[in-house]
Amino acid sequence: MPTGRIKYYNFDKGFGFIAQDSSDADVFLHSSAIKHPEYEELRVGQRVKYSVIEGEKGLVAQNVEVLLTPTERRWLRQGKAIIPRGYGGFPGQNQDQFGNDAELSTKDKEIDKSEPVRKHRSRDTSAPPTKRVSKPPTQPTATTNAAEKNEATVGEKPSKQLSFGDLYILKQINFETSMFFALYGATQIPATVLEMTLSSLTLNNNGTEQQIPKTDVKYCYKDVDAEKLQAALEVDEAVKVQQLTQLRDDTQACELDTEIVRQARKNSSAIEITLREGEVFRGTVDWVCPYEIKLILENGAKVVIFRHAVYSLSVD
Repeated sequence: MPTGRIKYYNFDKGFGFIAQDSSDADVFLHSSAIKHPEYEELRVGQRVKYSVIEGEKGLVAQNVEVLLTPTERRWLRQGKAIIPRGYGGFPGQNQDQFGNDAELSTKDKEIDKSEPVRKHRSRDTSAPPTKRVSKPPTQPTATTNAAEKNEATVGEKPSKQLSFGDLYILKQINFETSMFFALYGATQIPATVLEMTLSSLTLNNNGTEQQIPKTDVKYCYKDVDAEKLQAALEVDEAVKVQQLTQLRDDTQACELDTEIVRQARKNSSAIEITLREGEVFRGTVDWVCPYEIKLILENGAKVVIFRHAVYSLSVD
């Protein structure tokens, strides 16, 4: 059976179109052709397989089956709502002319409360922007664990918009992307992400599920970028010798001015980020949000850096 992605779907009217993997011709889809009654609420980007017949006005899909991942099937058995595969959007949407994730407007980033997605971490947007500093805090620190008291899981409805960091992790869950997660103590975990909460990630490490606090993660990257990332990675020995650990609640993190980073992205300016254990990354900003920064390194590798792990940041 051919496969493709949902290119457009109007849930209220019950029809849409499938972009085929093997052809440029779109296929008309009616809700009556969907085989999974428990998963009729399709979203753009969802992968499906189907049969095709020739209708009066063109190709028509029949026996449409949603291609659920093992994690999605488990959620269905548990009665949880499913994050549709490809939730971040159909390929080509929300991208700038360079093919990078474009910054969305407030309206574009608002999430329909009826959509079955995880609730993102709450953010305090009322606080004024902080100033960028070239020196780190005087004490080793670790991010607040207050969010752990109110973790959100699959099936809860979001009250605010999702950040680029949230959407990035959700996309890797949906596509079961092979990744690496760098933890403190020079630990690298090869894994796929199974679930995300406000304060932790559940990883599948060679068949073993492991829950990791986000405060333990310094950065993450896809398996396909591993070789290039290791080649580009440098170490600042003066920082490394300090043996800094993750942030504590009673100390202050390195202050980063988000607007400066966003301006660097718009100007395609190179930035240099040094982490608390001495790792140094140089590249341009793909996107920035309150908790993560995604860099495209000089050799093309991509890395998502957790802001609580940053020691210092400078813009060329």
